[in-house]
Amino acid sequence: MIGQWAKDLTDERDNFRCDLAAVGFNGDTETLRGPLRWQPCGGQEKTATVEVTLTAAFPFSPPQIRILDAGVPLQMTFHRDADGSLCLWPTSVPFDNAPWRDPGQLLRKVAAWLRQTDAGWPGDEDCDLERYLPSDPRLVLYDRDRLAKLKGCVRTQASDDGHRVAITDEPQQPPKHPGRPDRRRTHGRSTGNIKIGRKHRALAWIADVGHLDRPVQDASSLCEVLGADAQHVTWLMSIGVLQFVVLRYRRHTANGVLALAVSPALSERPPIEVRACEAADTSVATRMLRAGWAASDLADRHVAVVGAGAVGSFVADLLFRHGIRHLTLLDPQLLRPGNLVRHLAGEGLVGFPKVVAVKARLSALGFDTSGVEGTFDRLTTPQQAVKLLREHHLVVDATADARATALLTWASSQIPTPVVSVCIQRQGAVARVDRFPLRGAERHHEPLAPGSKTDATPEYGCDEPVSSTPPGAVVAAAALACRVAIDELTYNCKMPATLIEAYEPPPRSSHPPR
Repeated sequence: MIGQWAKDLTDERDNFRCDLAAVGFNGDTETLRGPLRWQPCGGQEKTATVEVTLTAAFPFSPPQIRILDAGVPLQMTFHRDADGSLCLWPTSVPFDNAPWRDPGQLLRKVAAWLRQTDAGWPGDEDCDLERYLPSDPRLVLYDRDRLAKLKGCVRTQASDDGHRVAITDEPQQPPKHPGRPDRRRTHGRSTGNIKIGRKHRALAWIADVGHLDRPVQDASSLCEVLGADAQHVTWLMSIGVLQFVVLRYRRHTANGVLALAVSPALSERPPIEVRACEAADTSVATRMLRAGWAASDLADRHVAVVGAGAVGSFVADLLFRHGIRHLTLLDPQLLRPGNLVRHLAGEGLVGFPKVVAVKARLSALGFDTSGVEGTFDRLTTPQQAVKLLREHHLVVDATADARATALLTWASSQIPTPVVSVCIQRQGAVARVDRFPLRGAERHHEPLAPGSKTDATPEYGCDEPVSSTPPGAVVAAAALACRVAIDELTYNCKMPATLIEAYEPPPRSSHPPR
């Protein structure tokens, strides 16, 4: 029995094909071919022959469109996939009322694509040149500031697994051309009388090719954009010295980088195989693009996180990701295997102080952690609390320790530095954040009534009971505390003195309503 959803999809596909047939398209059940009238720049109307294929993804994705004959000599350039099919809409176009579901809108879009191609795509700034080449699985990393100063041959550094290749700023003089290139290849050791030593392996050629009016699609088009360097670079690729070519280019006002993996082909035609690698900028500016609007304002703030356990570890992580580079971590405990299910750190850091483990995880993000300090100690005295508040713009209390919380809230009444206290209650059903000191007529929310008691199971070999709070509640509570902390650090001061989030409904009363 066919479900209604399958029937609806079949009906939509059938109706789409019928509408295309009405304007002269015909073919098998999935692919139809037909005429399309379009207007070239400065010329008379022409008729193109277009192929429309309804893929399995239709109608949630556009049909596959190919131009079989443009009706005039036309060089196909941008906004195509590697298989030659057209890219008509960005992936951000929503499915509801998607324009490609209407054959009339689809054909008008194809006609507009032909006009834009004929005009040379004026004003187009798409920097997605990887799509026009076969793909290479490696990721090429570069620093955009350093890359802008490089040209010619440089060294590369590959990760141990070979999946990542970093472009260095270390120049390397390539071997000199002996005259006429020798076409004999010995696959790595030598070519003719040119010996390929270790220093001449896995090099990259860096070039600025300026504005591109057509994509690089093979070795021939790569040579065209390399200009005067093409012959020398081709020879270096043919003897296996160059494994990468990195092109800086422009598309009108947009800047792009195209990383190509190159190697001698097994056959003479084409002599060089060219594949596109995904390229990624490692600069701090690019790393921080996703850090949020307040990242630049937070960079000089000093924050202390007291308690680097479950909640505290994620609070430190979130604050660091938001741009805070001066963090003080305070905790007296070592990381135990049982902590891992709710802690930021992993197995390799078991046995280290929790403050060390958290800093190690922050270091793995690739940012400078010289401003992160860890103190393997417990907060026990008023002097410690006052010192923390005096030396920081904000202190986060993530201890779940009533005595430490009392010290910090007392200190906030003596020193005008905000304290954000976060805790999880009712075995993870509720997260609560309180901010000290109060402002004006503010009041904290009353203490919550405890939930139903559950038996706390101690860790094997340890007398201290273990909270049954689940990992999701830990992360949610840390995010709540982070919101309040950033509100204070950016001086927005819009958050109330107490925030409470419930993740589970409160237990029903056993007493019937009166």
